[in-house]
Amino acid sequence: MKSTPIAPLTALLLALLVTGCAQTPSQEASIEDRAAKATDPVAAEKAAAEKAAAEAAAQAAKSASAEVGNTAGATPADPGKVTTQALAAPEAEVKTLGGSGPVVLGPDGKPLPSGAAAGGAGAAAAGPILDPKNPASPLIQRRILFDYDSAAIRDEYRSLLEAHAQYLKQTKDAKAILQGHADERGSREYNLALGQRRSESVYKALNLLGVPDAQIEAVSLGEEKPVAEGHDEDAWKQNRRAEILYQGE
Repeated sequence: MKSTPIAPLTALLLALLVTGCAQTPSQEASIEDRAAKATDPVAAEKAAAEKAAAEAAAQAAKSASAEVGNTAGATPADPGKVTTQALAAPEAEVKTLGGSGPVVLGPDGKPLPSGAAAGGAGAAAAGPILDPKNPASPLIQRRILFDYDSAAIRDEYRSLLEAHAQYLKQTKDAKAILQGHADERGSREYNLALGQRRSESVYKALNLLGVPDAQIEAVSLGEEKPVAEGHDEDAWKQNRRAEILYQGE
């Protein structure tokens, strides 16, 4: 069999192709170069350090995220978790003011004389002392003053009458004599009648407060027994009065 001769043009093309391949670096040589670089000790150590740093940063971020979640939902019974607790409010400090002792008030809300403390703190807490002979008692006040030519009881004496009424209701064998008085102006007969109206006003007030009729009596002395000697308004004001006297005084 006869071989077919290669055309000159084809032979030329093959020669050029072989020459180009000889001048182009092979792919295997490029791969070997990269492998050689990868096995460089310095480069390998640097790459390992960078990788370790990246892993440590990722672990730290993960731990921080977990700690925040534990703080929000942790309970005191969970060990290793962060808990929050409200601060206890400080106890209020109780202070007492120094003083001379308890002040005893009468039914009118005004402090009684210094002897009021004689009954002790327990008596002050229980209420006013109801004893007509005790200087610390509101019952020591017996006088009710009136306006000129009037038998109307002023509001300022309401608490005083309530104290006397309470005493009389508690002490069934006590009896009060209510004396009505007038100043010197006017006739004797008129002043007797005016004194009687004043004593009866006190009688009715005590009666309305629950005092039985058998324990109170209203009388009049008119102008016959003044407490202030004088002929001016100051004396007359003190003589226009009613007084509460207890039997035996």
